[in-house]
Amino acid sequence: MMAENALKTTKKHSYIPTAAGIYITYAVLSMAQIIISQYSSYFQNSWNTNIAGISTVISMMGIGRILTILFAGVFSDKFGRKPIFIVGMSCTVIFFIGLIFSTNIIMASIFSLFLGFMNSFGDAAGYPALSEAFPAKSASMNSLVKAAMSLAQFALPFIVAAIPNAKITLWILTAVIILDIIFIATSHFAPQAGKGEKTKDTKVETAKTEEVDDSRPKPSMKIDGLALIALGFTISFTFYVYTQYIPNFGTAVLGLDANTAKSLMSWYAIFSLISVFVNTFMVTKVKPIYIVIFYPLISVIFLIILCIAPNPALAKVTSAIIGFFAAGGVWQLGLSVLTKYFPYEKGRVTGYYSFAAALTYFVGPFVSSFVINSTASSVLKVFWIDAGFTIIGVLLALFVEIRNRKYKFFR
Repeated sequence: MMAENALKTTKKHSYIPTAAGIYITYAVLSMAQIIISQYSSYFQNSWNTNIAGISTVISMMGIGRILTILFAGVFSDKFGRKPIFIVGMSCTVIFFIGLIFSTNIIMASIFSLFLGFMNSFGDAAGYPALSEAFPAKSASMNSLVKAAMSLAQFALPFIVAAIPNAKITLWILTAVIILDIIFIATSHFAPQAGKGEKTKDTKVETAKTEEVDDSRPKPSMKIDGLALIALGFTISFTFYVYTQYIPNFGTAVLGLDANTAKSLMSWYAIFSLISVFVNTFMVTKVKPIYIVIFYPLISVIFLIILCIAPNPALAKVTSAIIGFFAAGGVWQLGLSVLTKYFPYEKGRVTGYYSFAAALTYFVGPFVSSFVINSTASSVLKVFWIDAGFTIIGVLLALFVEIRNRKYKFFR
């Protein structure tokens, strides 16, 4: 028995390098998601465009994700985690090199699609790979993805301040991801479970769920499911739009210099990282639906105050608040409520929920491109739009909780 346990431990430890490679990929991905906004002035000059044009390029990331998200998971199951993850990593390389050689927003928009592809293929292969490699610690291993991303986003503004030339940063990130591709290609991934296989524990858990579900009213996919999927959209909208335009808010509204404005993202990132670990504890003490109501409410209060009375100190506090209450795992909690409601359709509802979030990456920058320019009033309009969608999210969460009282899923 001791020899068997030692063998299991050895096998588990053999996947640690794989996990490290996945975390590095997500750290680079998180920088890629905001690098255009962080180097906004540089790219405006390079592509002969304005802030609205930059928003259009950013929105194409969302289009790329939307185009691939519904079949990326199928490919991951069929062809394996490693090859699909490497495909996603390769898309990141294409994105970086494409930005380096782009001379206008049309070229940049085409290459931005590839970062959206990476989002889909990376998520479809990366998260399952971690769950399969560390089945007993899948939640904590997956939460470390968010931690890696938050750390990278915290560091990027300092990198931008130290390296004003975007092309140098892009070449460095390209080299990192290429080395990571080689590392991942030589790493061991855990075997995938065969189709239709169920463990005894899963069968017992399913049987228990069936007993409980049969004794109470069932949520409606057309009402409760749709509300939660829409909630996933609004949660993503809050933090994604904020991260893309807070540097513009700093320069246009607050009158900060470019580097100081970009550093507001560091406040967001570090508190997002803290929130990941706090929420791991919170979900054991508080009903998830309460967190999904309370967190967006705190976010929208500070967003509104910032729009009404903008000042540098408040901007730092609001960045920390959005990082902690909007980006630190509340989206994942919304998903946990959804899968609790529909336990027999987890794959399908997770796909819908992720698709709604993917829409954010297009809708947020696309809507913003119609109102934003270099003026303070236009940037404030974007933040009022962000606050408006967050309010909708709070109302949706309240609606879900009111209906939850008759289901009593979360006591």
